Amino acid sequence: MVSSQESSPTTSSSAKEANQVVSRLKADLERSGSTEEQWKHSVLETIAKWPLANENLAGEQLDYLIGGEAFDWRLLAERLLTECGTVIESEIWWEWLSDPVLFAGFEEPEFMRLVGVDKFRSHLSYFYGITVEQALIVAVEEEITHRRVGAGRPLSDQSLELAYETLYGNTREQLWEVFKLETDMKQLREGWRHRDEHSISSEDAFTYWQFKLRMDQSDPARIASDTRKGLAKLERMRQNNVRRKKLLQADELQIQMGIRKRRPRKA
Repeated sequence: MVSSQESSPTTSSSAKEANQVVSRLKADLERSGSTEEQWKHSVLETIAKWPLANENLAGEQLDYLIGGEAFDWRLLAERLLTECGTVIESEIWWEWLSDPVLFAGFEEPEFMRLVGVDKFRSHLSYFYGITVEQALIVAVEEEITHRRVGAGRPLSDQSLELAYETLYGNTREQLWEVFKLETDMKQLREGWRHRDEHSISSEDAFTYWQFKLRMDQSDPARIASDTRKGLAKLERMRQNNVRRKKLLQADELQIQMGIRKRRPRKA
């Protein structure tokens, strides 16, 4: 995978290769008629051939490779499918990409075969270093909130801040300042306050940086315990989302049935 920020000849060559990859994907989707398994295979195989670690697309910075290690395949898949237009309905592919399962609904060997070994390993880094890490922060925040409620203390906005101190030994603001210094991150706009500097890419990079910080500071038993906690929270969030969708579908079905019942009969 090559960065789009490299020297001009390499950048131009990689960008040209990326355009060719997208064109082939469009042709594959249009030609095949694309069953669900076929178009998912086509997208993942395209991801395996993708040459850019990041790109600026219509003024939006897209960082697919975080910290040189963690690969966000869903961001790249969204970019590819968006460019393919109406070949696959957006509701269908968005449903696929919004599910945080580890291997996109495939068995591990199949997913690795489709995206390639290097991107597979980088995907694992993203999953554990960003997706699970974000779920862990939420889980610890909830634990702190429950303890405060159980002790009869009033709710406050400090639970999230305390979660950062519990996991990383410092406040989020202080961690963010250290992160900026270590990564030489530039402000989005001159004079903006730190809370206005964040983009999706910078938040992912910050989360991955915190994950590595926690790996350095914690013993193996604590790391394993926190990983299980993050995975458990992620699965609860996933199951809650599944239940929510089922309720919405049931509500929509009832509305449709109600409309049919109210339709006047023809004379």
